[in-house]
Amino acid sequence: MTLTRKIFKNSTALQGAVQEVLCFAFAQELLQASEKLFLVAPWISNIVVFDNRMGQFSALNPEWGKREVRLVEVLVAAAANGSSIHVLTRPDRHNLHVERRLKESMSDAGLAEKLVWKVKPSLHSKGLLTDSFYLDGSMNLTESGVRLNDETIALSYERGDIASARVHFEGYL
Repeated sequence: MTLTRKIFKNSTALQGAVQEVLCFAFAQELLQASEKLFLVAPWISNIVVFDNRMGQFSALNPEWGKREVRLVEVLVAAAANGSSIHVLTRPDRHNLHVERRLKESMSDAGLAEKLVWKVKPSLHSKGLLTDSFYLDGSMNLTESGVRLNDETIALSYERGDIASARVHFEGYL
């Protein structure tokens, strides 16, 4: 049995698969908080993570209501559940909105100490890492990355993949 799912997405195939993987991965994280959650991407946007307009994700956080739930809100909820959030990105204007919004939201929730935001000018690595899984590939966490661009991603539950990624990402701190 394989513990890795690979997705090869383009403009005509598997458009919803990446969104489904992100939704599943973040739901898992909210149900079982990791000690550290690493979000590593050169470009990050406040993308929609959960489409909760039908209320199907309300059990994860009843306060969200029936609406689209974005990345910043999900990261704040993960921090409220006990995860420390480590974001690594490039020093690019594109990322400033998410950085400002996430820092404000974490501060408003009394969780500012749970956020580590680092910039690295040469960063090209991409990944989402928790205690349970490692999602990596070519995709930035932007609208274009999730919905438009041709991308390859892999979601791994292999302990070795998770450990290797953790060593690599911890080296950025």
